[in-house]
Amino acid sequence: MSDKQNNPLPKILGERFKDAREKMGLSIEELANKAILSNSQIRQIEGKEQGAFYSAAIKYSSAQKVAKILELPEDQAFDISQTDLDHDSQELKEQKELKEIEAMLAQKMINELQYERPSLIQKIIGKQTSAQLPLQGIEVPQANRPKSILKRSVFLLILIVGIGLCYWLLNPYFNVS
Repeated sequence: MSDKQNNPLPKILGERFKDAREKMGLSIEELANKAILSNSQIRQIEGKEQGAFYSAAIKYSSAQKVAKILELPEDQAFDISQTDLDHDSQELKEQKELKEIEAMLAQKMINELQYERPSLIQKIIGKQTSAQLPLQGIEVPQANRPKSILKRSVFLLILIVGIGLCYWLLNPYFNVS
């Protein structure tokens, strides 16, 4: 696979963006406001700064938006024959590797929790009945809740009977004529 297939984004011709902006009489701040971007992102599109975008794809789509505002045709704003590979290609590769590592670690943690520490899963989920984890559809057995509703009902019934009995026994003393 060639480098062009790894990162098909064309190179942004920053000087042309700057020339078009100056020709329209716009400052970096004015263009940033029109494009709803930061000043440093405009500077990066013009080639003066680095690191204002999360990825090459976001930088490219932002540059397309700025090119439309500046009425700069795509063939003048971007060099389709060249791609900006050096930094961005390595960054994309590292991001992919990082996601694979995160997925493996998450799976390992889920397996450990499922088989070795189900009580910890109960704490995380915060429920006392069986619950399904969103990842991998793992069913987690959990301890049954104590039958607190039955206990409360019996307590209330005894309390009502006790109050009724007290009223019945003490009623003759309160009905003094």
